[in-house]
Amino acid sequence: MKNHKCLPKWSPRVRRDKIKHMYQLDAQGILDEELINQVAYAFYARCKSVLTVTKASRGRVECPECGNIIPRRGHDKEQLLKCDNCPWHITWGEYFKSYHRKQLHGGGAVDVFEDYIKRFPAAKTLQDKMILMDWIIHECHKGLIEGECNRPVAVNLISGNMTQVIELLEELAYGSDSISSEELHNTWCVRLNEAMRRWGMRSK
Repeated sequence: MKNHKCLPKWSPRVRRDKIKHMYQLDAQGILDEELINQVAYAFYARCKSVLTVTKASRGRVECPECGNIIPRRGHDKEQLLKCDNCPWHITWGEYFKSYHRKQLHGGGAVDVFEDYIKRFPAAKTLQDKMILMDWIIHECHKGLIEGECNRPVAVNLISGNMTQVIELLEELAYGSDSISSEELHNTWCVRLNEAMRRWGMRSK
C-alpha cells in the first residue's frame, strides 16, 4: 500500500568537483557530453527544489504526488497540509523539517533560479548548456563583486560550506587560465572580505 504521507524529496546541491572538472576540460577544448549533461541537469533539479521550498515557505505548498498547490496559513507546525486532488497529506512541521538547514530557501535570488529553469529547454547543444551554466555561476560570483549579499545563489546551488564555495568561484574566475584583470581581482578580494565579515567568517 502506498504511503500518502511520504516526505518530499529534494535534489542535492551540485558537486564542486564535477563543476571544476567540467571547466578544466572546457579550458582544454574538451566538451564531455556525459559530464556537461550531469551538471546541467543537476543545476536544473536543484533550482526546481529551491523554488518549490521558497514557495512553500511563502504559503504555497506543492503536492509532491500530483503538483497541486496547497495553501498554508500561518506557521503552526501541527497544521495539516492535505491535497485536494490526491490522498497525499503531511503536517507543516514535517514538511518544514524535510528542508530545514539544507540551503533550500532562495531568499532574494528567486529570479536567478527561475531564469535558469526558463532558459534550460532552449539549451539544446553542449555549447548552449555550458553558456547557461556559466551564466548561473557568474550570478553566484557577481553579487560578491558588486557588494551584494549573494549567499543564497552560491550556497543554494553548489556543495560545500561558504568558504569552499568561495574558493571554487575564485578559482574559476581568477585561476591560472583566467584573463580577468588584476584590478577586478583586487575588487573581488575587497568585496569578499566585507561579505565574510558580515557573515561572521574569518577574512582571507
